Amino acid sequence: MLRFRQIVTIVAVTQSAMAAAQAGSDWSSTPAVGLGPLLLRSQSPLNLLQLTPTPLPPITVQRGQLDIGVLESWNNYFDVDPGGRYIIDAETLGLTIGAGYGITDTLDVSVSLPVTYRGGGILDGFVEWFENGLGVPNKDRRRYPRNQFLVLLHGEDGKTYQFTGTASGWGLEDGTATARYQISRGSETTPAILAGFGVKLPTGRENSFHSSGGTDLEAGVSVGQRLGRFHLYGTASLMQHAMSEFAGVRLRRAQWSLASAVEYRASLRTSYLLQGLVTSPSARDFGDFARPTYEVTFGFKRVLSRELMLEASVLENLFVFDNSPDVGFHVGLVWRSPARRD
Repeated sequence: MLRFRQIVTIVAVTQSAMAAAQAGSDWSSTPAVGLGPLLLRSQSPLNLLQLTPTPLPPITVQRGQLDIGVLESWNNYFDVDPGGRYIIDAETLGLTIGAGYGITDTLDVSVSLPVTYRGGGILDGFVEWFENGLGVPNKDRRRYPRNQFLVLLHGEDGKTYQFTGTASGWGLEDGTATARYQISRGSETTPAILAGFGVKLPTGRENSFHSSGGTDLEAGVSVGQRLGRFHLYGTASLMQHAMSEFAGVRLRRAQWSLASAVEYRASLRTSYLLQGLVTSPSARDFGDFARPTYEVTFGFKRVLSRELMLEASVLENLFVFDNSPDVGFHVGLVWRSPARRD
């Protein structure tokens, strides 16, 4: 039988190896933060046109490190206003390419550029089958052809704006740039705290429903705290938009968003996440777009190697159903250069 001293030695070595693997993953330099929240911002149609924040881990990229990510979001929309003011029957496939760099130990910067396909898609049959299985079929869906592309807005200016199949296709959306400052890196018992500032530049085309136009600003604070095998995250953001009108819809110049996430660390390389995002109304008086959006996402993150991490999730809207996707699928792949070893 092993002696007590040998058992203690084995336990100590095992714990040291696990700690080394945790630190050696290069995905977090503090025990307060795990693999981080899912990198998915609000998928509401009007929110996508304006600057809304993407939940990020509340820890800056280490000095000299480079992040490069490719994020995919595939959404199915059937947003019909009972008052007849709008119909959004569409599917989108968005690809966002981003890069971040650690300037100092407490400051990083990042840029991102989204490209999106808008069209009729293929998911309508799946959504109808799923809703029927839950016993909550959407009868209005059956009144429209499956997998059509139709965006019809009866603007408050008295004009009608319509996008149909001829307007489908790929388009460049607005790029963003962000700077983040680490207030506190946190520890086993104290939270990581980070402040960020972002700007959106009008690189997309407004007349093709890929940009609201103008330059938007955003500022926010993110926190992260470890509780055993769980990590809790929260982000509060304020946005100031340049444009007050789009396609005859009066937009709100100011918005806020609150994001929260619970991460369960199943292993050193795998986490499961439940994430919620509430965004204040995007329009002043335009059906459900004058109400907040509630989006919940369930997904996972998996460290594939020291430099590569995969994430995937499913999104559903809650409470208000005609201002956000009925269902969305998200996949992301992030590569990070090795950390500097000073």
